[in-house]
Amino acid sequence: MKTISLLLKFILPLILALCLFFITHPESILADDAIASVQYHTPTPDPTGGFGFWATGGFDRQPKTSYYTTVGAPIEITTHTVRSTLSFGLNPFETVYHNWFISNDGGKFSQIPNETKNSLVYTPQQTGTYYIQLYTYYAGIFTKDKFYSDVITVHVLKKSIDAVFLNITIDKNYLYNVKDSSNNAIVPKDAYATASPDPDDATGDISWSSDNPSLATIDENGHIVANSDNKSGIVKITGSIKNSDGSIVTSKPQNIKIGGGLENQTVHANQPATFHLQTDEDDKRDDTKAKITWYKRSTNGQVKQLETQADPTTYVTSPTTKAENGDEFYAQITVKRNTVRTNSAVLNVLPPTDPNINIKSSIEDTTFHPAENTDSVINKVSSNDKLVINSKVYNSGYKNFPNSSLSIPLFPLDDNRNFNIDGITVNKQPLTTDDYQIVNNNFNNQKELIIDLKDLKVSDTQNVKIDLTTPTINTEQTIDSTPYFSGSTDDGNDFQSEGNKLQINLTPNQITLNPHSIQFDPITQFQKGTTKYRTAATNAPYAVVSVDGSQRKTGNKYLFVKQAYPLEDKKGDILGANLFYKINNSIQSIKNKVLVEEADGDIPLTSVIWNKKDGLLLKVNSNQIEPGQYSTKLNWTVQNSI
Repeated sequence: MKTISLLLKFILPLILALCLFFITHPESILADDAIASVQYHTPTPDPTGGFGFWATGGFDRQPKTSYYTTVGAPIEITTHTVRSTLSFGLNPFETVYHNWFISNDGGKFSQIPNETKNSLVYTPQQTGTYYIQLYTYYAGIFTKDKFYSDVITVHVLKKSIDAVFLNITIDKNYLYNVKDSSNNAIVPKDAYATASPDPDDATGDISWSSDNPSLATIDENGHIVANSDNKSGIVKITGSIKNSDGSIVTSKPQNIKIGGGLENQTVHANQPATFHLQTDEDDKRDDTKAKITWYKRSTNGQVKQLETQADPTTYVTSPTTKAENGDEFYAQITVKRNTVRTNSAVLNVLPPTDPNINIKSSIEDTTFHPAENTDSVINKVSSNDKLVINSKVYNSGYKNFPNSSLSIPLFPLDDNRNFNIDGITVNKQPLTTDDYQIVNNNFNNQKELIIDLKDLKVSDTQNVKIDLTTPTINTEQTIDSTPYFSGSTDDGNDFQSEGNKLQINLTPNQITLNPHSIQFDPITQFQKGTTKYRTAATNAPYAVVSVDGSQRKTGNKYLFVKQAYPLEDKKGDILGANLFYKINNSIQSIKNKVLVEEADGDIPLTSVIWNKKDGLLLKVNSNQIEPGQYSTKLNWTVQNSI
């Protein structure tokens, strides 16, 4: 039952107070020279692409942006650019030009004469701060590509500053040792090392070394190039800085791996193996423009092309067998008409040694089974329903389990109820109460039924059947239960394996009505004969009565409403107005119960939603209404057909 509140209001003068607020919004204005970079031109964004396909061109090797030196001590600036694949395809023979620009006043740039390469040796003649930028362009018949480097700041100091520490970084961690004759390298074959001295303004000369030049070389500019002779291994790159006093500070070596793109894989039988193309961890790469084809060469020499998987840079095998030991896998990467082939990686399959338990469970409500139930989810489970859980436990591994058990999570720990255990069988043999127990599992916060499976040998199967009865269900509740196996192998190692999840959706077997308070528009004097409508809170799309519950009962269901007593105020005075029910132009008094909603058969009863001019309305019967607040009570009832 809910209270219908009716508030009578009289027409009162309405006074509107208009308040004007004037708010100023301060704005920060920054002078142009405070935010603008010192540059000849805005630098071009770095190129994007991968595996030999460049979506955009630019500097794939940007210059170092900060140098410290002294008068007469030269510095060497190196760069490298690539063109987009589309531009190169339209005009592969474009001439490339390089123009270097310098500024020493923070704004005005002039071209450095006679410098037309992508590298620059600059020898300062006086102290100060200089800004240098490279403009590279390709001039052809159909295209013209223009690229501007990052700005280089050169600090020319009065005297040398010695370094006390040197750190180096390398922009790639893997280089390919395969032959790649494409114009835009399909796979990464070179990298650049960068030195960072401490202090930052150290002016000494940097030198580089590789501990194995047969794998990869490094020049005086930190340019690392891998071999093309299929030699693989780890190269250690070291940087050194020579101070003005002749002392040398050497960096910690950094490793870079040289290989053919794939690594040998070792797995146990029944496990999949994963072969992955070595690529940069760079979110700018776009490998979708390359065609990657995988191949398998069996030990008998037969070569088979493999199906491309979702990630073309990775191939995951099916669970391996002993017969596949020694098979080789390789990939071909094709961009346009250029192809690079990786090395052949060997698959090593070891004998299976790991334990493995497979669990497959199902659940059924034998009392009530709606169509939406599945083997793992049962719905509208209510009090005293009979449930059956079937679990198949199979030892598919290579270890025996002399002691093992199956655990079934049930009600939460804070719930004083639980399922009643009607009976348990294992391979159709009934268990006694000594063979199972219910314990509290604080880890998953559930009560658990633990069933002793005793000895489970390799290839053995235990078919477990559990009969349960549900306790009294008063509220909606969901129980998630993932059966799991626990045991110790015959060599004393603990092992656990989970099965598929089961879900039990509990609900009380009843319909629950939640009526909402109804209010009507105010009544003023001299409105006899008028109809008053409900306020917006109980008009569509909002419900007057919300209907919840499982509604498992079959047969027709009817919802009625009846007014308990007349509308009256706190003094007991009766309102000169009456409630009535209107639907489809049919009007009925609700002094007797009135049918407002019905549902046939298994169709659930739905919430009551009325348009503004339908449902419960109020008819004013008098012009003289005593001011006040009037209310009554409504009785909502549900009746089922037999």
